[in-house]
Amino acid sequence: MYGKAFAAVVAASIITITTLIGGANAQDAKPVQGGTLNIGYLSDTKTLDPITSAQWTERQTLFLIFDTLIDVNPDFSLKPALAESWNFENDDKRIVLHLRNGVKFHDGTPFNAEAVKWNLETRLDPAVNSTQRSQLAPVIENVEAVDEHTVAINLKQPYPPLLAQLADRAGLMVSPTAAKTYGADIGSHPVGTGPFKFKEWVRGNHITLERNPDFWEKGMPYLDGITFNDIPSNVVGVQRMMIGELDYIGQLTPLDTRLAEASPDIGLVPATGGNWHSLQWRWDTAPFDNPKFREALAHAINRDRMNTILWAGKAQISSGITPAGLWWTPKDLVEYDYNPDKARKLLAEAGIKPGTSITLAAPSGDPLRRLAELAKEDFDAIGLNVQLAPVPMSEYYAKTVAGEIKFTPMRWTQRSDPDGLIQYLFASKGTANSTGYKNAEVDKWIEEARVTADLEVRKDLYNKIQRQISADLPYLPIGFASEFSAVHSSVHGFIPMPDLITRFRYMWKRAN
Repeated sequence: MYGKAFAAVVAASIITITTLIGGANAQDAKPVQGGTLNIGYLSDTKTLDPITSAQWTERQTLFLIFDTLIDVNPDFSLKPALAESWNFENDDKRIVLHLRNGVKFHDGTPFNAEAVKWNLETRLDPAVNSTQRSQLAPVIENVEAVDEHTVAINLKQPYPPLLAQLADRAGLMVSPTAAKTYGADIGSHPVGTGPFKFKEWVRGNHITLERNPDFWEKGMPYLDGITFNDIPSNVVGVQRMMIGELDYIGQLTPLDTRLAEASPDIGLVPATGGNWHSLQWRWDTAPFDNPKFREALAHAINRDRMNTILWAGKAQISSGITPAGLWWTPKDLVEYDYNPDKARKLLAEAGIKPGTSITLAAPSGDPLRRLAELAKEDFDAIGLNVQLAPVPMSEYYAKTVAGEIKFTPMRWTQRSDPDGLIQYLFASKGTANSTGYKNAEVDKWIEEARVTADLEVRKDLYNKIQRQISADLPYLPIGFASEFSAVHSSVHGFIPMPDLITRFRYMWKRAN
């Protein structure tokens, strides 16, 4: 049965993590109530509506205002959330969710089966343009409200990744009443069931959340409020931590940590697996539609030098999109060694003349800007003339999706099922396919992998998919960053997550 098969998939995908617990986030102390957690982050937030959300930093805030139907543990295994349990019927083509009783949205609207049905059907509606529609629509036949606290999702075929998706953005439940009240402006007035309620958003400055006194999980949350503060760089953020203005900053590079190490009040916790960094281009647009040109750029990049400069040599250099240790990570990808002479030869074969100018976006946030600067040096060294185009961190991804940016550094985090990222980025109709990549065989394999519950079959398909992607080069992989979270000594309850989305709901503060 699919239920057992899916459990096997989850068990096989467990990432072994070592949580380094020190003074800044000791777990042996008893939590206390009160206080405001001040977070510093490089914001690219556009909306706080999870149904249309696409930006990275939005997820940090969304996971506080909203609850998912299903949650994940630090090893990517699944656990109950708004759905207390689930089971499979009809040869695994029907998933029945048993919902938690007594939960209400922040506006007083009852959370029930009708609310879940509305949330999923809204995501499936083509007119809504949900970022999750491309993942859900091909597999969900319909959604039934069986009774007040039971929902049935009828599938077109068995779909192993669905439960993992319901633990991410697709499972964040929005108040139907609030959506009707605010309409297109719901992204500025988010209403969920989560531990914190939306209070204020001053764009370009901060987002403020306050404690939900009616949260369904007894005794939670501990904090009175959380404020997300926009910072121009991690270095500035650490400086603000040192004078007591901030309590937490994530995704610091080893270079960023040097200043933090000088403060006895700041603890550094390594990530369980860093962001996947790469360079992406419009694969279907000249000159990037030329395979020899793409290959030339791949051989021009000195990944080891980037690793040394950006991540103190501690990153995991990779030719693929998934890190070592996951069941879906292949070992026989196409390798592009650092070979400037071969790169120059390939440029000539591609008909690219010396001095040809190309534009590379340089997002303002670290380390993407640094990555762009280092890439320019490598590309200039083989005879190209790379023009760096500065772009605000808050705008670069939206401009990339819109096709305004043709060549840019990019970073992504892992999902708890391979379909969550591979379909999203590399299916020709994937929501986040901003490269224009299209390969009929890859599309076919992605669809086959989505509907089978046989782990070995899925593994073989994902290996083929990734081998083909590494040959086609819609992205130029760099590797998986070495990253740290800076946590003030007054903050407790921080546990690193493999998807790099910090679960601030479990954190608390104590005066030193």
